[in-house]
Amino acid sequence: MAISLREARASQLDREWIERTYGEYLADLGAGHTGVFPSLAVTGQSATELVQSWFRDDRSLVFVILREDRPAGFALVQRDAAAQGDRARHYRLSEFFVRQPFRRLGVGRSAALLLFARFAGDWTIAEQARNADAVQFWRRVVSDFTHGDFRERRDHGEVAHLFNSARAAPAR
Repeated sequence: MAISLREARASQLDREWIERTYGEYLADLGAGHTGVFPSLAVTGQSATELVQSWFRDDRSLVFVILREDRPAGFALVQRDAAAQGDRARHYRLSEFFVRQPFRRLGVGRSAALLLFARFAGDWTIAEQARNADAVQFWRRVVSDFTHGDFRERRDHGEVAHLFNSARAAPAR
């Protein structure tokens, strides 16, 4: 099973696929009653406007997750602006979605490991505390990747996993 990442910024087809799939992502989050996102009507944005804003942001890196060259999900990595004099790279996994037919096949785990290896630095991955499946998934993936060398912080209804991917040896 070959898992890969493709940067979506240069491909209109990838951008359109993510826009179409974003609604599935929101519906999936809403099905768990996690309260993760307010309705798009409340924010005043359409799904298309929201996704397109990712591509206008120079700090955002948008990927299509592929399984055997078929789109299986997407990921949004945001580079934080480093503090003056701070040479370290800081990344936040802001959005991560694997479509239902591709779950429990190792697609999400493999894609996450590819992202961590690609971007060496400090990472933050936050989930809503009420989204138990996401918390469990990220706790397991980050713990495996870092061999337990990570911090978990609970704040404002979120669980955040913080670690440095440059220090971590890839999980087997």
